[in-house]
Amino acid sequence: MRPVICLYLWLTLRHLASGYHHYESEEVGTLSGDVQNWAILLQNYILQLASEGIKREYTQSLFDTANYTYQEKDGDEIVRQVKESLGDYFSKKKHAAQRIARRAVLLYDAWYLKNSTSQYRQLRHLPDNIYRDSDIPSRLPPDLHFSPYFKQPVSWNYSTVKISDEVPRDDGATIETVYWTAQLEEVFKLSAKEDPFLSSYHQPAPDTAANRTVENRDAVKIEGCDSGSAEMGRKKRVEAHRDGAEAKWQYFGSTAGLSRLYPGREWDTNFAGFYNDYDPRIRPWYIAATSGPKDVVIVLDCSLSMKGEKFSIAQAVAKTVINTLTRQDYVNVVCARASHWDEVGKWHLFSTDVLSCQQDHLVQATIAHRKDLIEKIYNLEPGGTSELEKGIEVAFDLLSGKTRTGCQSTIVFVTDGQDTDGEEVRCGPGYYTRSGYVPGPICKYNWTKVWDMATKKNANTSPQARIFSYLTIDEGELFPGKLACEHRGSMKKLMIGENLITQMSNYFDFLSRNAKNSDGIWTSPYLDAFGLGLMVTYAIPCISEVTGQTIGVAGIDATLDEIENFLSRHQWGTVYSFLMNKYGEAIFHPRLKPSTKLVDDPIFIPIQHLEQDKDRNPPEFSQVIKDMTAGKTGHIRVEKARKGRGGKYLAATFYYAALNDSEYSFAFSLSDTDKVFRRAQEPEDKANYEKSYFNLLIEYNSKIARQKFPGTFEYLQVKYNEKKYPGLRVSYLHSSIFLAPKCHCDPNAYFYDDDLAQKTVAAHRYINSDTPDYGCDQEKRSRYVKSVRADVLITQPIEKLWRIRNFEGIEDVKWTYVGMRSGVFRTYPGHRSTRSYDPSRRPWFMRASSAPSKTSISTAYMDAAGVGKIITISQALFEGMTPRTDDECNNLTKPLPGGCRCDSDADCIIGVCYLSQAPGPNRDSPRCATERVEAVTSLDILYSRFHEIAMSTMQASDGKKSCGQKYDCPDGEPECETRCYLFDNSANLIIDPDFLTADNLDVSKYKGVTMGKKEGEVMKDLIYKHGFFQRKESLDFQGVCSISPYAPKVTLEGIPKNPEELDDYYKNKGPIPKFDNEFGCITDVVKYRANEAALGPSNMITGNVSGPCMSGFYYITQLPKTNLFMLIIENWKQYKDTVFYNFNCKIAQSIVNSGAYRIINGTCAHTDSREATLAEVGQCPVLRDIDIKCNYNRGRTHHSLEHLTALLILVTIATRWFIL
Repeated sequence: MRPVICLYLWLTLRHLASGYHHYESEEVGTLSGDVQNWAILLQNYILQLASEGIKREYTQSLFDTANYTYQEKDGDEIVRQVKESLGDYFSKKKHAAQRIARRAVLLYDAWYLKNSTSQYRQLRHLPDNIYRDSDIPSRLPPDLHFSPYFKQPVSWNYSTVKISDEVPRDDGATIETVYWTAQLEEVFKLSAKEDPFLSSYHQPAPDTAANRTVENRDAVKIEGCDSGSAEMGRKKRVEAHRDGAEAKWQYFGSTAGLSRLYPGREWDTNFAGFYNDYDPRIRPWYIAATSGPKDVVIVLDCSLSMKGEKFSIAQAVAKTVINTLTRQDYVNVVCARASHWDEVGKWHLFSTDVLSCQQDHLVQATIAHRKDLIEKIYNLEPGGTSELEKGIEVAFDLLSGKTRTGCQSTIVFVTDGQDTDGEEVRCGPGYYTRSGYVPGPICKYNWTKVWDMATKKNANTSPQARIFSYLTIDEGELFPGKLACEHRGSMKKLMIGENLITQMSNYFDFLSRNAKNSDGIWTSPYLDAFGLGLMVTYAIPCISEVTGQTIGVAGIDATLDEIENFLSRHQWGTVYSFLMNKYGEAIFHPRLKPSTKLVDDPIFIPIQHLEQDKDRNPPEFSQVIKDMTAGKTGHIRVEKARKGRGGKYLAATFYYAALNDSEYSFAFSLSDTDKVFRRAQEPEDKANYEKSYFNLLIEYNSKIARQKFPGTFEYLQVKYNEKKYPGLRVSYLHSSIFLAPKCHCDPNAYFYDDDLAQKTVAAHRYINSDTPDYGCDQEKRSRYVKSVRADVLITQPIEKLWRIRNFEGIEDVKWTYVGMRSGVFRTYPGHRSTRSYDPSRRPWFMRASSAPSKTSISTAYMDAAGVGKIITISQALFEGMTPRTDDECNNLTKPLPGGCRCDSDADCIIGVCYLSQAPGPNRDSPRCATERVEAVTSLDILYSRFHEIAMSTMQASDGKKSCGQKYDCPDGEPECETRCYLFDNSANLIIDPDFLTADNLDVSKYKGVTMGKKEGEVMKDLIYKHGFFQRKESLDFQGVCSISPYAPKVTLEGIPKNPEELDDYYKNKGPIPKFDNEFGCITDVVKYRANEAALGPSNMITGNVSGPCMSGFYYITQLPKTNLFMLIIENWKQYKDTVFYNFNCKIAQSIVNSGAYRIINGTCAHTDSREATLAEVGQCPVLRDIDIKCNYNRGRTHHSLEHLTALLILVTIATRWFIL
């Protein structure tokens, strides 16, 4: 065995000592001329393919010759219209929640005063009209119908009850709460009927008498909830409501741990098919309404005596408290302990630590901070002494810091109460005698010091802290009990770490009763547990007028998607909008992730981080923030608001206003060019335009389509499962039209409409109709946004050219298409698209829009239609040219705006100068393209074919060092080769020899692979030696991280592989159950951007590299009319792993790789920007300052501190008497 070990060590040392492979490189490579020639040839191939395949010039002429209307835009008027249209959106929600709360209190008090008890002893015995359960299929409402507004089946006739898993179902309080809350259905239905926002169907407002019937009854019927014929009348009314009203969830969450929700629904399930748990008492809307803002410090006894089940309970307590906090609260966690010796004299180092990385103050209880603290709590191991004085002292210091609410102060203290830690923990080093070693003394703690210190510190704390102590398993009540009782808190003993919401009722009941807040609040935005995206809730506590106790919380939701969609409808050109709260935090903004992409409650970023640089430029925007946070309406011009192409700053004006009865303000940013809006119109003469066909080709074979459009299906000659398009239906006779969700007046209704035949008939009629296009006119019951049909018609003639194309390589083209900013998508051959597809949000569209003067090539990706691994070649199309006279343009400095005469691309702002057919002055001269990209036209080809052509193009003139060819290295060693790559201006590899063999299902092997990951040494050289790549680093507070590492799919069996299969799956089986492998996290986003100027006049960079991964001589050059660059490595020699895994190589690659990397202590970067506490600005709720009974739990006996003191005195007297 020993010789084997020696051999292993010798090989290891040899490997480490040998360093990297070196050779005497040639100072100048031999392929310089070839590389420049390859770049020209490859660029010519791409441009020719684009020219003959896409026909961009012709499509651009269609936009240039289209008719446009001009409309002057007034920002102040738009803000007024938006504010008026949104109107009482928040006010109506608030009124509805207040009505639910009043009704709940009325019902509860009537039940309480009658001392009613249900005649039922088991929940299942309740009648169906009282008890419909979201978790029991047999108890679900019988009339569940899919609603696009709730994205799931709901019942407009019944509410349902959801009972937390922790709540005993047959407990008396549970049965009684289900019983008396049943009558809330009446007020739920009334509120739903009244909510007309963004609805295509407006219900008449209920008359005053109906309002009085619900709200002002003196007598409340409790005995039964069946209203007979009156219910039938209500059914008729709510059936009509299904057609379009967008009332959101209404609910009542009870202190008993159950919710009554309207409209009724079946609860969602996890990936295993089990119903997910839901406890209203720990939801953000419930907690925020009942407790108000608060400051909480959790002190954990982390000493050795807590080892085992006791510490598990302590961790669970801390987690429970943290999970019930919202972002209006502040929190931190202290692990209290100290160093000690053991029984053999060994020193063990421990300290009292604050767990947040921001250790000197409280942190806002955002989702990021909460997760960070919980993760650190569960990484703790008990050890050290029970010297807790330092921990309590730190807690008071945190509560006195600057970052806090200043409204309520609470310390949650978890301990076993033991004044000793046993034989293993000694408070002295011990000593030696002749007889041997004598251990130091066993620690015995003086709790009086802790009590005295706490009293002194709390006297100087404002507001003074309440202490809630939780004793884990042991009998050491005195220390935690006295600490809690002397600071107006209470203590409870916990034997298990389950059902802690109920076990810790002293803490949660105090929070709900102490805040005198009956007016309700708007919560901070959070992700809806019911699947409706980013949500805010108006939540109002329901406080009994008889008992004064909180009985629950009434809530009604408002989705921010509705506001965002509404604001987006009022955008045009380069106009964008954003929404922020009263704290200046961005709720939505173009630079933030859309709510549909969020996986966790978001961390909200101050708006100045999105609109200003680190030096607060532009300075004018600071006044915008100040006005918006103050709820003002107005506008401010900012001279350097946006950075345009070429680094030139553009001016913009911010128009803003506040939304009534909410904490939100919205703004529009208009550049000067946006003040005149040009809208494309339908051609006046449509005689030469052929019909367009909707993308659901198979639906033309449906019964209704055959009746409406006889013979159309046969005419289209739909083919199925062609060799080129396996599993798809295509028509070579025509292109097809797809209308993205945003083309529809009601995107939700479109998306969840499974009547595909009727959808096809409606779309076909619209896109081929001669009737006026009214847009989203509610009176006309229109389906589609105005001018969608104009985009369909403008692009129709290109179809003929696509159909008759005939050039070398046409067989390689899979799809050809044009996607418009409006969401209209025309593709050839005609085929089906996925219903959520939006061409304007696809990477190929955004890539071409960001560099409209270049032909853009994508990285390899799996085609959304299912044909395999493809790449996309794209070119931008501009809005029809703006007519400008020479007099207008002569007064301007270069670069020039669209419509001005030009000699080269460099003369134009947009970087494109061409001879246009657009009407206006100078039609016979080249003119600058309009700055606005109207559409992007593209073609797709299989990656394998593109790779093959590229490699065959790059043949060395001497025939010895062509791409992929192997040969001897300059030092005579074998296995050198010429390695060839194409990459884009973000360092993403477009062509890589390894992509060709990568499994299509393993997207990580070809999608988003960067140069740093594959050729780290070259990347490092280009960054630090040549300045070719410029590193850009930013923090993403809304990042996404994975719980488990990425693993490629093994098969697509059972997974929808194309749009038709996906539609069928949703229609027949419902949404695919979600398996959550992702969570929200803070990431460090690293990007690289190519600096073209670094190529110099020769348009080439060369260099030698030799490192832990490889060695070789490299060449970098540009394909200047595209977004591509070429990397050729001559004499490329890879160093494979020997004895060990090649860590040095992986490190070299990782330090220059792009990507998003989780920041373990990412919360350190998320600092609180508020300059004053809520108390200092007078925003704390009024407190009742209630007194709490402070009881100790000892089995069934409860002793107050006063009783315990009296008992000790009596025992002392009795003992003395006995001795005497």
